[in-house]
Amino acid sequence: MKKSALLGAAAALLLSGQASASYISTVTGADMAGMEVTVTYSDLSTETLTWGVTSSDATVPYMEGYSGGVTGTSWSLTQTGDTIADQPPGAAYVYGAWTFTYDGTGLSIASVYVDAYAADVVFDTVSGDASANGSLAGRELVTDGYVLDASYSMNIEDELFGGLTLSGVSGNLMDAAGSFQFVVDTDKVAVPAPATLGIFAAALGFMGFNRRKKA
Repeated sequence: MKKSALLGAAAALLLSGQASASYISTVTGADMAGMEVTVTYSDLSTETLTWGVTSSDATVPYMEGYSGGVTGTSWSLTQTGDTIADQPPGAAYVYGAWTFTYDGTGLSIASVYVDAYAADVVFDTVSGDASANGSLAGRELVTDGYVLDASYSMNIEDELFGGLTLSGVSGNLMDAAGSFQFVVDTDKVAVPAPATLGIFAAALGFMGFNRRKKA
């Protein structure tokens, strides 16, 4: 490849890096299959499981028939309904909640890490449409009153993150049997950022231009 083609590909890389992915803003537990959930126990050993679909029932109102989750040796994490979450008038509970359950056997739960981006899912962490990246309204993490520390990692762009860690404020996340719920919005990457295709197309175009010029 001649210098002109190399420079052209580099320019394409620079330009394509500025392009955003597009996002599906309505996401349920059934849409997040492939995420990886890692629990770290009190002895620092870990258990990692892959998120699966548990229900896809379109007849249940408010999309509450769509759910997914993982079940470990002494714990489970599930999500049901649209992750943007809502409590319609007259509803007895919040729709779209995540539920973590620990049965109290074995080692205490030190922390939970959700690698959402393993399934092209991102956490949309700011309520309202906080940016122009096409992810629409998000929702920050709010629990049902359970006290924990939540931190995000793997920044994809703006307010969108690929990883979420739940841990105890001081000590383990859970030492005794029980469960807690929380809400946090997710979006699905509909079309990956077009950098790769743009680079290849531009590089080929510049190569073709270079050959024609040489001929």
